[in-house]
Amino acid sequence: MKKYILTSLIIASAFLQVAAFTIYNTKYNNFEGINYNQSAIVNGDFLQLNNKSSTNIIVTDSTNIDAFTSYKYYIKFANLHNKEGKSYKVIDSQGRTKKIISPECGLVFNHSSLGCWRVAVSCANSSLYNESVDSRTMTVKLIHDYGNSSVVKQVTLNGGVDLDEGYNYLGVSFEDNRILVKIGKDQLKEVLSYQLTSSEIEVSTGIPSVKAGYFVGPGAMISIERAVLSINDQPQVSAASLETQWSREALDRHFTVSKNPYEGYWTYLDRDMEDQWLKLGGKYTIALVENENGYDVIYVDGAQVKKSMWHTGMKKAEMTQTIFTDNFTGKWFDATLQPISDDVFVTFESGVILNFKFPVYKSQVRFSKVLNE
Repeated sequence: MKKYILTSLIIASAFLQVAAFTIYNTKYNNFEGINYNQSAIVNGDFLQLNNKSSTNIIVTDSTNIDAFTSYKYYIKFANLHNKEGKSYKVIDSQGRTKKIISPECGLVFNHSSLGCWRVAVSCANSSLYNESVDSRTMTVKLIHDYGNSSVVKQVTLNGGVDLDEGYNYLGVSFEDNRILVKIGKDQLKEVLSYQLTSSEIEVSTGIPSVKAGYFVGPGAMISIERAVLSINDQPQVSAASLETQWSREALDRHFTVSKNPYEGYWTYLDRDMEDQWLKLGGKYTIALVENENGYDVIYVDGAQVKKSMWHTGMKKAEMTQTIFTDNFTGKWFDATLQPISDDVFVTFESGVILNFKFPVYKSQVRFSKVLNE
């Protein structure tokens, strides 16, 4: 079994903190690659599925995940059929019309030909027609769906989530046969945890791969704004492999004689990020040193997360020149030394601003050139 490398929620270099997951072999919003047999509407960054049948629609990402490998799967979703007191019509296999109140939708994971696990989300009112005592809540269920469907754990929430038709973040992580479920509107919160039993593990024995995705219960209409699958399938980088010859004194001497205007020290300027996916881990100073392919990014100081793992002179990133002037592809090393290279882009702006872009998470962090250092 591959060991899952915890990163204390760190995504990139010394300055970004992942709010929900480790970024390894990440896919996102690849709606063209999903597997589904029902009609769907793909509109830019959104996928919508309206379930008018009496059975679940299950949608899986096309990516095969090695069974028992650690991974995380997160979506930003809304149930557009979630009005208080409203029922939604479905047609069963016999052509009969039924009405569904409080339809469910959510995630599926460890999905195979034998079955799957599901995280089901639904909202309901305690006393809809008596406002003095009525309260609206959300129920989150962890369901074991192999042959016989059974709820193994559930929780009821009355805050921190959108209880109407707005968007929530929902995520599940699978590590060492342990399941963690998080959900929230503005801040993800762990609401369920569960350790698989020996019999539940045995069910999946011999299965070479599984998939992750989401499901739409009868009467539900789900809108997915973002879907992110992160799999830990990269080897760990050793601290020794990130050591360079650069000390602070050596950097000072090199920059004194350098004619390259981009070489030198850069310090944190500002950020534009979605805090559900990325959080700032510190205000960092880095150094850029030109190499034959672009630049090495050298850590100088400012780390706050996993600070003891880093010292001046370690390589924090690589910038590789593209065919476009002042545009680079990037490779970052997170706080636990893991490489991150999925859709990392770096640009110079007006010669004095360095912009690290992470489009997977609709985020960026900028650094400014330190002058007269």
